[in-house]
Amino acid sequence: MKAVISFLRVFLSLWITVNAAHSSQQSDTLVFVIMDAGGSGPRPVEDLSSSISSQAAQLDMPCVVYKTSRDWLGTGSWTYFPLLEWINSKHGKSKYWLVFIGSWAKVRVARLVKLLHAQKSSKLVFLGRGVHDSEETIIHHFARVDSSRPFLYPDVRAGMVLSGSLIKRLAKKWTGARVKIGSEMNIDAPYEFAKFVNSEGVNLTPDPAFCVKDEDHCAILYSPPSCGKAVDVSKIHYAIKSCEKYHSERLPVLHSTWLKHATNYAIYSDVEDSSYGTVSLGVPNTERGHCGKTLAIIHHAAQLDGMQWLVIADDDTLISVEAMSEFLGCHDHTQLVALGERYGYAAAMPHGYDYITGGGGMVFSRPLVEALSGPGVCQCPTNDTPDDMFLGMCLRSLGVPITHSSAFHQARPMDYPPEILEEERPVSFHKFWMVDPRQVYAQWLHSPTTTTTSTSTHSQDEL
Repeated sequence: MKAVISFLRVFLSLWITVNAAHSSQQSDTLVFVIMDAGGSGPRPVEDLSSSISSQAAQLDMPCVVYKTSRDWLGTGSWTYFPLLEWINSKHGKSKYWLVFIGSWAKVRVARLVKLLHAQKSSKLVFLGRGVHDSEETIIHHFARVDSSRPFLYPDVRAGMVLSGSLIKRLAKKWTGARVKIGSEMNIDAPYEFAKFVNSEGVNLTPDPAFCVKDEDHCAILYSPPSCGKAVDVSKIHYAIKSCEKYHSERLPVLHSTWLKHATNYAIYSDVEDSSYGTVSLGVPNTERGHCGKTLAIIHHAAQLDGMQWLVIADDDTLISVEAMSEFLGCHDHTQLVALGERYGYAAAMPHGYDYITGGGGMVFSRPLVEALSGPGVCQCPTNDTPDDMFLGMCLRSLGVPITHSSAFHQARPMDYPPEILEEERPVSFHKFWMVDPRQVYAQWLHSPTTTTTSTSTHSQDEL
């Protein structure tokens, strides 16, 4: 009986709050933008859109739901910048809240309304799950960190909300700054967007209603899927790029960690060295770029029997073979698929493009490998052209979108706020600099359930 009374009290409180919010802000529209542009894998966007619309209708709240894959015809929506003018042109004359969410969000509209009841869309409001850097990091260009006044930016897995008034101001600023900002590198879109907002004197206000772990108070929740059966490890060819200079320093680390669990791999170097199991495709080493070596790997992999997926990694990349197999179970190896951590060059501009940053691992389905290796499709200007960026240009010419995953990491665990690494199994980390890579692997990537293979079970490629 006490439980029933307690439930009725909570329900009544929520009902009163929602109705009060509606009566005081009945002209405010909830504008949702589902960031689902392009990519591979199961995306229950229609279910998410229907759920939001249904909940809003039950509350008699005006609501509009956009999907970038359907409604945005331009490029670079994942950077948020080009969406500012678009949304402002559609809703700038009314009072509204803009809610950015990902494909894997769950939205509880009543709780969101309760949260926004304490705010005014006529003010400059920026809400989300706030995270911050604890030290200078490469992914943020070593921007100065003030521990007494940390700069907060949103963990966009949990969504973020901006007032219509703020969007109007940001859209105006973007109009004047698009050439400069739009021509820059895009590395960490939420951080870069928050910096843009901050340039207008507005900081992110953190709120516990934005969640990556389900709790009663959550209004928006990150809820990634379980995709069922993992891909057979033998169907994934791991191609590790190395050179003689790093054989003794890096390859023993790989052999003692994740390569023990990979049954189909080769270490592609500038020299063949039986003591480390390296093979050569006849491409000389370069100090940077490595485009020639990477494209040689792609052409070689296109001829391998039984391969469904190609993973190209650096010799200082750490990978969870089990997590990779589970991740790829969410994607269709028979389609043109490119997976990894997405970066961009002037991605918000018509001349820009997206690319998979190589350090975290670049993943391509077999049909895409075959397409990239076709005559004249993707030919490096020079051997030292940046391989990941050039492949991004090739993917753009093929019309293949990049599927981004936050489970891939271009940097070390310490380079990310700990909150960003919560509630998601990592697939990779990169760089051995100032860390013990074996310890990083043991803490973040090793699974005790993974069966260790024999000491040398990788495929011996006929070159």
